[in-house]
Amino acid sequence: MKPAARPALEMPTPVPLTPPEGFDARLKEVGVTVDAAVIARLGDYLARLLAMNEQMNLTAIAEPAAAWERHILDALTVLPLLAELTPGSRLVDVGSGGGLPGIPLAIARPDLKVTLIEATQKKAAFLSAVAQALELTHVSVRAERAEQLGAEELRGAFHAVTARAVGKLVTLVPLTAPFARVGGRILLVKGQRADEELAEATRVIAEQRCTHEKTVATPTGRIVVLRRGEGEARRKRR
Repeated sequence: MKPAARPALEMPTPVPLTPPEGFDARLKEVGVTVDAAVIARLGDYLARLLAMNEQMNLTAIAEPAAAWERHILDALTVLPLLAELTPGSRLVDVGSGGGLPGIPLAIARPDLKVTLIEATQKKAAFLSAVAQALELTHVSVRAERAEQLGAEELRGAFHAVTARAVGKLVTLVPLTAPFARVGGRILLVKGQRADEELAEATRVIAEQRCTHEKTVATPTGRIVVLRRGEGEARRKRR
């Protein structure tokens, strides 16, 4: 794992959290099935997230049952949209914050190579520490600005791009789309105003050579699904 540009963070070791009653059924409602080992690891991550939240601002949701719903369930609603990714595919989570949805997706899909981008140094340090504590050796953390990485080193490098609660689509699409390779998907976790934001971002989506495939309603919000078009490849060859 490539460490964030910050001294190692001491990671708390709280007792892993267990999901609330009926959580398995909630997952099945959105087409997600994971085994007990994955649930246990998700509970370990969530416990560490809430414990570290007492030292730094990682989440406004501090009650465990609500965190299972708003963080873990919300993140795993993205999982069915990654079904087309084969082992070894690359996924990037832009503006990862406390690791959502990137860490839960990495736990559920250990066959993927997952990069978490978080410019805030102390949050990036948490991501590095929690990935190490959970032995997520397929996860790397970049404590750099997404605008720079997407314009240079990591441009067109990923099969899938995710982002949650980073900003409105009109600003989020130019931030995330450059990371996607031709044919790659951009999965943006939004709230109930997704359609309104889509209308505002129509021109920007076209400028980024993306098409809107669909918007998926979930129990916790909506996921806007974009596909990176071939226009990017033509532009690069010029």
